[in-house]
Amino acid sequence: MEELLAGTEEDERALRPLHPGEVVEGVVASVSGDEALVDRGGRSAGVLSLREASGEGTDVAVGDRVIAAVVQSEGPDGRVIRSTRRARSRRQWTRMTELQKTGEVVEAEVVEANRGGLVVDLGLRGFVPLSQLGSVGSLTATEPGAVPEALRAYVGKRLPLKVIEADQRRDRLILSEKAAAQQLRRRRKEEASSELVEGQVLEGKVTSVTTFGLFVDVGAADGLVHRSEVTWDKGMEPTTLYHPGDAVRVLVTGVDRERGRISLSIKRLDEDPWAPAMRDLALETEVEATVTRVMPYGAFARAPMGIEGLIHVSEIASHRIATPAEVVRPGDLVRVRVVAIDPSRRRLSLSMRQAAGNVVYATRTDQDANV
Repeated sequence: MEELLAGTEEDERALRPLHPGEVVEGVVASVSGDEALVDRGGRSAGVLSLREASGEGTDVAVGDRVIAAVVQSEGPDGRVIRSTRRARSRRQWTRMTELQKTGEVVEAEVVEANRGGLVVDLGLRGFVPLSQLGSVGSLTATEPGAVPEALRAYVGKRLPLKVIEADQRRDRLILSEKAAAQQLRRRRKEEASSELVEGQVLEGKVTSVTTFGLFVDVGAADGLVHRSEVTWDKGMEPTTLYHPGDAVRVLVTGVDRERGRISLSIKRLDEDPWAPAMRDLALETEVEATVTRVMPYGAFARAPMGIEGLIHVSEIASHRIATPAEVVRPGDLVRVRVVAIDPSRRRLSLSMRQAAGNVVYATRTDQDANV
């Protein structure tokens, strides 16, 4: 009985009318002129355009199995019009929808450029808007309405892309190079985090400079040099010391394998200037120091051993002054006395007023002042 019921269901499926858009499979029974007759094992024969199949890169011969989409349902003559191109398009849309869900990165060739972005070939024509291009350079066109050279240079190249919208009904396929690059960087970080260890010294290249530090490509992935790890010099804005493309040596200070983050340091490859300062400086010692910054509450000056100390406004002159700028400016070489040292807080207090002579020797250049 079960076999009889199963056979009945198969017969019902075989007798069910085909609908436009349905993808079916059959065997080429004959080839005549520009048409091929496709047999579906007892079902109505279908007609396939050889010109279309050839345009799709498919050679059709008697006995071949072909997959095609129904273009027109069975007519009075019992034949069904089929299309390999539509079947291929439907399969490609199914694939694009799946890629959008999985987030998989794919490569596609750029076939066209316009002012809005790039057209790529993924079996379907897809579009990469300008806002989704991560590697585009300066966009300048020689005449109004012209496509910028930086975009035209992409034609013929293959780009890693991520599908961000696949809408077959609207025939809309949008892709992103920027999202693909971000995903590839995350993958590289995950792989690198399993190889890198704290204490490694690496050669790298600065990829970007931000307000919170530098991103450095160390070959396997990008790592962050926090602004506090760029230099020991407190009198300098650390993010102004390097630019994208600069080669740097870095120390791996931390690897977060779960989050795929790599922490780096530039300054730790040099000796902490406080180490020799603790050997050479003592209370009541007098040295010559260079003024680096002038603030309303005092002036910062760099001692010969490389550390900065604060000369409070009350310790600049023997007479009362309203602001340190009345007496000193960045670049001045002054004689100071060490009045307090706090290694744990890395603070050094200096006094011009208590130093012998209380003199300002000279004014150095702004470059020497490191301001």
